[in-house]
Amino acid sequence: MSADRGRRRDMQYLKLPRSRIILASFIVFSLFVTIFPAIDLGISRVFFDGESFPRGRWWQTLLQEGLGYFLSFSVLSILGLYACNRALRLNLCGVDGRRVLFVILVLAIGGGFIVNFTFKDHFGRARPRDIVEFGGTREFTPAFHVSQQCRTNCSFSSGDAAGGFFSIALAMALSRRRSLFLAGLALGVAVSVGRIATGAHFFSDTVVSFFVMLIVADVLFFYLVPSATTREAGARSAVTLGPLQAGIRAAVDD
Repeated sequence: MSADRGRRRDMQYLKLPRSRIILASFIVFSLFVTIFPAIDLGISRVFFDGESFPRGRWWQTLLQEGLGYFLSFSVLSILGLYACNRALRLNLCGVDGRRVLFVILVLAIGGGFIVNFTFKDHFGRARPRDIVEFGGTREFTPAFHVSQQCRTNCSFSSGDAAGGFFSIALAMALSRRRSLFLAGLALGVAVSVGRIATGAHFFSDTVVSFFVMLIVADVLFFYLVPSATTREAGARSAVTLGPLQAGIRAAVDD
């Protein structure tokens, strides 16, 4: 009986209205760019001058090279806040062990495993600047189509965009304010536009990375850092924790 209750608890995320909206939006977008792949070519063509894509602009360089520093600074800041809270018995930004684990897992699972390892190294999609339509020698392939046009570190999906949209998870860990969330979203969009403009990625590459990071962050936040509403709902239903959540919480409880 307790195992059944645990499984029901682990599936509660899929019953949330927001989870259904996010997943449905991802499915609809994926079908759209698969059925109408010309949208990628059309958007990339906006930045193509007939010979090449603009590269080396100061803002493009700032966004790309600054991304690594941003990711390092973000993780170190979260760790610093956690250490400070533990040592001085404070509660700065509510950063505890669960939020630290949340941030690290979003970056590792979303940006590392799903985007950079699973997608980029296995779909084989050539970058816009490498395809025939934009002066290259490779063939264009739609999103989600496996091809042999690229061997490693390919176009689908965008690792840089995933890094930019990691700021969404950072905003969720530090505050539930909508303004901070929108700021994180804006950073991800800026990085994405920069990569599209240089011919490094297609539009669909960046949007898929956005959805990957959003879904991973939302799922992990639900199970690792439940909101007050979630806690109250759990208390009212008197449902025991599922094995996944119970194991994670036991590992990170102070």
